[in-house]
Amino acid sequence: MSTCKALIIPADTSQPARVDSITADLETLQHLVRGNIEAVSGDNWHFYLNEEGKILGLEPNTRAGAMVLQLTGDLQDVYCGDVVFLGETPDGDEADVPAKLWGLLALMEGSQPPAH
Repeated sequence: MSTCKALIIPADTSQPARVDSITADLETLQHLVRGNIEAVSGDNWHFYLNEEGKILGLEPNTRAGAMVLQLTGDLQDVYCGDVVFLGETPDGDEADVPAKLWGLLALMEGSQPPAH
């Protein structure tokens, strides 16, 4: 099991985003998103969310959507529920979230990067 620094962004905007060290295994990821996971991938990053978030009526995660739009220039979906951003190695293994992601979130929110 790998331990990674993850950027965790709650859907509830009154809760702060944070960078936490997590064990990047299925059980931990399912616990953080409160259900089965679905992955959304970028260049050297990806995030996990609850695969049934829309069906369950979870709150849209506007911060995650705004980050995907900033990072890719394209937004194909509405992401619902809490999300867990991680980085990835060239081999596709889990890695620490790239600093540019939590820096981007801080910039978008006009605040300091989340505590880690």
